[in-house]
Amino acid sequence: MALLTFYKRPQPKGYSKNYYPIKDSSDTSPLYFDITSFPQTVGGGRYVIKLRGNGDNLRVGRSIDVELLDAEGKNMYVDFLTYTDRFNNYYIMFEVYDSTPKGLATLYLVGEAVRGLKGEPIPINEQETYNVKWVRQFMVLPFERNVGELLFDVPPVVDLVQTIIPERSLLSEENASLSGSNFSLYTSSIDDYTIIASNFKSYDMDFASSEDILDKKLRSLLLNPLQKSVTENSVDSTIRAKDQAILNGYARNSTNRFETIVTSKNNTIRKDFLGGSFSFFLDSTPTSLLPPATNGYKISGSSSDQLNLYTANIVEVLSDKEMRLSKPITLVLIQSASAQIIQSKAAKQAAYKTKYTIKQASNFTGSIAYLQNNPSFVTSSTVSQSFLQATFSDFKPISGEVYRIKTSYKRGIATADYKAIYDQVITPVEYLTDSAFPNQTTYARRESDARLIGHFTDQTIANDYWDYYVENVSNTYIGTVLGRNSSSLSDSIPVLTDFSESGVFTTKFYQNYSITQLYTLTFNVTLDPNIELEIYMNSDELNANTFTSQAYPRAFLKTPNLEKTRYRDAYNRFGQFVGKITNKSSSQRRFGKVEFDFETDGEGFGRPLFRTSPIGRANLSGSAYLSEISIKPIKLNGFTPSIVQFNIPFNSEIESIITLSQSLDFKLEYFDYTGKQSEFTTYINDLIVNLKGEIPSNTCQAQKQQFWINTNRESY
Repeated sequence: MALLTFYKRPQPKGYSKNYYPIKDSSDTSPLYFDITSFPQTVGGGRYVIKLRGNGDNLRVGRSIDVELLDAEGKNMYVDFLTYTDRFNNYYIMFEVYDSTPKGLATLYLVGEAVRGLKGEPIPINEQETYNVKWVRQFMVLPFERNVGELLFDVPPVVDLVQTIIPERSLLSEENASLSGSNFSLYTSSIDDYTIIASNFKSYDMDFASSEDILDKKLRSLLLNPLQKSVTENSVDSTIRAKDQAILNGYARNSTNRFETIVTSKNNTIRKDFLGGSFSFFLDSTPTSLLPPATNGYKISGSSSDQLNLYTANIVEVLSDKEMRLSKPITLVLIQSASAQIIQSKAAKQAAYKTKYTIKQASNFTGSIAYLQNNPSFVTSSTVSQSFLQATFSDFKPISGEVYRIKTSYKRGIATADYKAIYDQVITPVEYLTDSAFPNQTTYARRESDARLIGHFTDQTIANDYWDYYVENVSNTYIGTVLGRNSSSLSDSIPVLTDFSESGVFTTKFYQNYSITQLYTLTFNVTLDPNIELEIYMNSDELNANTFTSQAYPRAFLKTPNLEKTRYRDAYNRFGQFVGKITNKSSSQRRFGKVEFDFETDGEGFGRPLFRTSPIGRANLSGSAYLSEISIKPIKLNGFTPSIVQFNIPFNSEIESIITLSQSLDFKLEYFDYTGKQSEFTTYINDLIVNLKGEIPSNTCQAQKQQFWINTNRESY
């Protein structure tokens, strides 16, 4: 699979090694390039360097060029933009990805000088080539915030469409309030749980994150126990790492900070525990603690008194056997009396204290406070809500990151000031949502686990939204509905396979994809021994005929068949090949969260497809366990999501305006996470709205139904 266009990999130009007669060592190069803005430290995302160029000392009408090397000496993407601002600044734009090494990056600018450093003329025959070089460094911290100025050279495409959706009410088993105050309490048996901590390594020791930039997962769990999809004011501290067993994809490493595991002998851990808190029940603290206290030290007070104060957040549920805590168990030690005898009188007066981490704790009763996460939705057939659905595509500022969008309105052709109606913190659009209901918004923005069809919090989600197929040499046919499993991976679906038949798992419904955007497919996965999982994006019905022509628009084309020993067709049966995960070991392997980036072949419909088989068609059976499947427009730290969508509610004032005039003017303003506003503003004038009108959804048509695209839309 070719590199995605998002990850630009330029070829070396050699400016770092080539010889140039003039070496400009000044900070801002006033004699030649006249740098007006240069960063000192950058996080992830896009940034610009501004320059004017000194036409007195550079040859007029000839080019200058640039090269940027990262801390490991590899080329970073950097280029001149055609954009110039009102101060006559030229712009150089560069990009920092999650894979960019941390450390000093070096920028090289070269040009054709007509004068030397002392103002002496350069002979004409020495002006026909680059003869001056300017070099400067800056620090790259790819997992820090994008602090660049929020700038646009091309405005985003903004689409405002009126939608009417059925009103939905949320019910749950415990009627838990949205504030998260009604927690349930689980108490384990005394011999069920064991706590195991590996060598604990602090996150902030490895990265330059400040105290107020917390781990995104922990922050969202603490503030949002209902597990709704939110964006918090924090960077994503997990790391996308390459793994030899993952072809074209990444493993999302979230364990650098959280390395304390609770294991259950009786398989009593539930996915509902995620976001809850763990402590020891009353005085039933661990009586088995390893390793023992260091020689010369004893536990200060009693271990029971200290452990009664221990509490930790549950940041990940791995299976019904394991969950991950936010911190290890530590005990305060004090020097024993015998160790103090040989010390001075001053040391005796204040015995030395220290802390040590417990590596294994058992024989205790654990107490877990959690919020039950089993909501269901009731759709009203009579009550509807009217919204303006705002969709932003091709959302690509040349510098900075859009954190929120403020929407204001006024009556069309009115001279009054705009009034604020909505202020939205933006998130990437989730494609795998429940949008099979009539008149639902395009991407079902009001998300929760029960609405995310890739989160198998209930068996009905797998039944209603997913299909399991059996594929052999001659046919592909529908199989038996797969049942949820939590013993290998919490709330997962095991996709079965054996040596003669592959298992194929895909959504019943297609989603609508844009040709101009890139996407990321994310899921948790565990593989049985010697099982491999292939990932595709599919736009065709599943059968043995790989040349079926479909009338509807397809986002993904089929890639060549790589296993012609099994069947001889030129193309595979499943669509665009995205990647593969292989477990070559003789034991089950948990890969955790994995990510695959992909791009479309066209504008139209598509869906994710997972295919399992034994490695080399060996004579064995097994499964791939999948959970929390998600598809979103690609979003790396520091970059603005390329597609953003949210609903702007109608208030009573807008409704009264519409009764007099159906035309409204809107103003959209863009802000970074510090609250600084971009100079660029979007105005949409004379938008016609009608409270009684309905615009149907344009996504998720069933595989065998008549396909259509909603044309009742206008772009402004």
